[in-house]
Amino acid sequence: MITAIRQGRTIYDNIRKSLHFLLSTNLSEIEVMLVSEIIGGAEILNPMQLLWINLITDIFPGLALALEPPEGDVLKRPPRDPNEAIVSPKDYAKLLRESGIISGGALAVYGYSLLRYGMGPKASTNTFMSLALAQLLQAYRCRSEHTSIFNPENRRPNRYLDTAIGFSLALQVLAVVTPGLRQLLRLTPVSPVDILAIIAGAGLPLAVNELSKPSAGQKTKGNNP
Repeated sequence: MITAIRQGRTIYDNIRKSLHFLLSTNLSEIEVMLVSEIIGGAEILNPMQLLWINLITDIFPGLALALEPPEGDVLKRPPRDPNEAIVSPKDYAKLLRESGIISGGALAVYGYSLLRYGMGPKASTNTFMSLALAQLLQAYRCRSEHTSIFNPENRRPNRYLDTAIGFSLALQVLAVVTPGLRQLLRLTPVSPVDILAIIAGAGLPLAVNELSKPSAGQKTKGNNP
């Protein structure tokens, strides 16, 4: 009985994790493009870049999150309401906040690039790289609603996710260094200073979103089922 409960809760959790990841990352793309429409001028990301981001960030990390091992506190949580929606109104508010932070990081990189290079493929390339990396890092944030990557208690490794992120990152690097792909996506080479800006634009949203989590102790009160 205990094993069945653990497995059932884990399956439900993993569905929510994959949904959370897909919704938050795709919302960030919508928000970036909305800003692009509002400010006018050159497009921040072109359609091929958006398609590429969806291909490398949605498929492999989303599948890997569905294979998350059970969290250490899964049997310490009180039973959930069976009538509760899998994505609740409270979840929508969280999704908007997290996607806004991700898109904010990408737009900050775009602003930096505008100041340095002006409108054009350089600014678009840096934003493209930052948004893709931020979305991949968001997968680690989605591993748990209860524990942070900065406090890995009750966390077991997910080698599938590590492999998926590594493979997706390799594809992203290939997009910049391979002439054919670079031309297709309308990208330009990235300088070392730009790489630092890209990492900051992708890493800071992860840190902010992780630090916004409630503590594990607050979320695991209750008796074992």
